[in-house]
Amino acid sequence: MLLRSSDWGEYFTNNNLEVILNTFYKTISSVRDTIAPLKSALKTPTLFIDRKTRIKLRKLKRRFYLYKEFNALHLIHEIFKNLDERHKMKAQVEENKALEGTSKTQELCKILQKRLKKGEENNISHLEHEDIIYDDPQIISELLSEWFSNNTKAHPSPILDITCKNNYKLGEINFNIQNIASAVRTLKANSSCGIDDIPSVIYKNGGTDMIVLLLRIFNISLVTETYPETWKNTYILPKHKGGAKTSACNYRPINITPVISRIMEKVIKDQMSDYFLKHKLINLSQHGFLKKRSCVTCHIDFFNEVTYRRDRRELVIILYFDIRKAFDRVPHSLLVGRLCSLGIRNPLYNWIKSFLYDRNQTTKVGSMTSRPRPISSGVIQGSVLGPLLFIIYINSICECFSIGKPILYADDLKVTYTCTNTDIGPTMNSIHEELAKMDRWCDTWRLEFNVEKCGWLCIGCSNLDLNLAIQGHKIPRLKSVLDLGLKYSHNLSFSEHISNQVSKSRRLIGFLLRNFYRNESRILLYKVCVRPLLDYCSFIFSSTRIEDKLKVEGVQRYFTRKVLGTDNGTNYSTRCEILGLETLWLRRLRLNLLLFYKLLNQIVYTPANYTRFSGNTGYNLRHTKGTVAIEPCKTATRQKFFLIRYAQIWNKLPEKIRLASTLASFEKALNDTLSEFVIDTNGNSHVRVSEIIGPFNV
Repeated sequence: MLLRSSDWGEYFTNNNLEVILNTFYKTISSVRDTIAPLKSALKTPTLFIDRKTRIKLRKLKRRFYLYKEFNALHLIHEIFKNLDERHKMKAQVEENKALEGTSKTQELCKILQKRLKKGEENNISHLEHEDIIYDDPQIISELLSEWFSNNTKAHPSPILDITCKNNYKLGEINFNIQNIASAVRTLKANSSCGIDDIPSVIYKNGGTDMIVLLLRIFNISLVTETYPETWKNTYILPKHKGGAKTSACNYRPINITPVISRIMEKVIKDQMSDYFLKHKLINLSQHGFLKKRSCVTCHIDFFNEVTYRRDRRELVIILYFDIRKAFDRVPHSLLVGRLCSLGIRNPLYNWIKSFLYDRNQTTKVGSMTSRPRPISSGVIQGSVLGPLLFIIYINSICECFSIGKPILYADDLKVTYTCTNTDIGPTMNSIHEELAKMDRWCDTWRLEFNVEKCGWLCIGCSNLDLNLAIQGHKIPRLKSVLDLGLKYSHNLSFSEHISNQVSKSRRLIGFLLRNFYRNESRILLYKVCVRPLLDYCSFIFSSTRIEDKLKVEGVQRYFTRKVLGTDNGTNYSTRCEILGLETLWLRRLRLNLLLFYKLLNQIVYTPANYTRFSGNTGYNLRHTKGTVAIEPCKTATRQKFFLIRYAQIWNKLPEKIRLASTLASFEKALNDTLSEFVIDTNGNSHVRVSEIIGPFNV
C-alpha cells in the first residue's frame, strides 16, 4: 500500500534514466524507513567473562601466587564452572528461540556460523606488505584495494577479426512481469545489499507494484543502451581462498552489486544463455554457469570418457590447466568483440559495453572502506551476468584441440588424450602441437596459465615420463588431483577423497553435539551441513571399495548413536527410523536413480549419448519397456561405473517406475518402492555388511 500511495508522477512521465532512478531510490528509501526506521545502536561484543568477574579472578590469581592459597584455585574453578553453565543456558535460550521461529533451518545456520566464527573472515586483523605487518583496518582495506585494482589493469589488445560468423542475431531483451517476478523470487532474503543500501527483502515483498516499477527501469535502461552510473559503484568483500591470511594475493575479490542490478542481469543472462545454447554457440564441453549443467555433469562426462577408454586397454593422459586471475584479466575490448562475432547486436551490445566500462570498486574490511578505484579489465565476480560473459570469452580455447577432448567448468580446463601402450609417439606429437596452439591462444586473448596449478595425470601406466611444457614452464606429473571438489588418484581411487569428507563430517558432528543441546537442532543441522558433504558426487560410490562405503555409513551410525545415547541398544536402521533419517546407502540409491532418470530424459545436460532405450530385440519379451541397453564391458572399472551399474539397477525397477512421464511421478513411485527396503537385524549381535550399506553395494 505504501508503494501505491507514494507520488510516482515524474517516474512514469519522464524518460530520463537518471531522473527515474533518483525518484525510485528516493521513494523506496522513504518506504523502507517508514517500515523499518533506522535506529543507532552501539554494538559491543558479548564478553565470555564480564568486568566484575574479571576483577574477582585477578584478585584470586594474585592471592594464589603471592600467598599460595590453594583455596583460591578452588574458587577460580567454581567461577569458570558457573560461567560455563551461564553461557550454556544462554545458548539453549538462543537455540529454543530459533526452533520456535518460522524459518528454523535458516536461524540455526546463522547460530552455527556465529559459533564457528565464520562471520569474522571479513575482519582481516593483519596484512603484510613489503615486509611490514599492518593491523590498521583502514590501511589493510587500501592495500587490498590496490592489489585488486592492479589485477584488473588493462593491457594493449590486438586487433582481431570480429565479423559475425553466423546468421543469428540477438539485440532485444524481452522484459515482462513474468520473467522479472521469476528473477525476484530467486533472490535470497539474507543476501547482501549493494552500495545503494536497498535490501533484497524490499524487492521480494514489494509484490506486483514493485515488478511494474522495475519493468520501467529495465526497459528505459535497455532502450537508452545505458547501464546506470549508480550501479557501477560496487564494494568488494575480500574472500580468503587458502594460504597465509597475511598475504593479499590469497584473497579473492567478491563484488557486492546492487540488488536491482542483479535482477536485471538475471533476466538478460537467461535470454542470452538460451540464445547461445539454442544456436550451439557455446562448446558442448563447457559445463559451467549454464542451465542443466553442473559439476556433477562435468564429472560424469569426464569419468565416462576415462572408464570407456580404459575398458579398451588404452592409456589415458589428462592435462589440467588453471588460468591465472582469469575473471579479473579479461580485456573489455576483446570481450565485446567476441560478443559481436556471436551475433550480439544493439541495443544489447551497447548496454553490455556500458555494463563493463567505467566501473569503480571500494574494498570493505570490517567497518572500514578504501577509496574508490577504477576497474579497467575483467568481468565482475559476484555479478550475475559476469560468469556467462567469461565462458563466452574463453569459449574459443576448445578450438585448440582436434585430438584431445577438452572438458571445462568455467576456467577449470582438463584435456584427455588416449593411446595404446605401444604407440604413444603420435599422441605425444599431438599433445605438443596442441600445447603450442594454447600458447598462441593465450597470447591472442591476453590470458596466462597459472603453471603452479597445472599438471598431468596418466591412468594406465605408473612409470610413464612425459616432457610437457606450457608458456615455457614444465608441466609436473601428478599422483592425485583435486578436481572441482573431488579428489582422485592415478588409478581412479576415491579413497583419499572419502577419508577427507568423512573426517570433515565427523569434526562437524562433534561440534554440533558439543554446541547444540536439542536433538531437533542437531538433526536439522546434520541434514543441512553434514549430509551434503557425503552426498556430493554420490555417483562415484558405485566405483568405490566396500571399506569406503562403510566409512561413509559409519558417519551417520556414529551420529545416530550419539544423539540417542550409546547404550540405546537399537540397531542402525531402527535408529535412523526414530530420527527420521534415511540410511545413506538408500539415500544414495534414490538420488542416483533420480539422476539417471534426468540423464535419460535430458532433464540435465548430456554431451554424449550415455544411455539409450533398448530397441526391438526380435523377441516378444515381457517387462522390457523403458529398459536401457547395457554396453558389454571387459574391466571391473567400467562395470562399476555409475552409468553401467545404474543401468542394471534401472532395468530391474518395476515397469511402471521406468515409464513414469514426469520427474515428480517417477520420484513418488520410486520412494514407494524403496520404502520396502527396511533392513532388520532380528536382534543379532553380529551385523552383516549388507545391513549397513544395503544389498545393492552402491
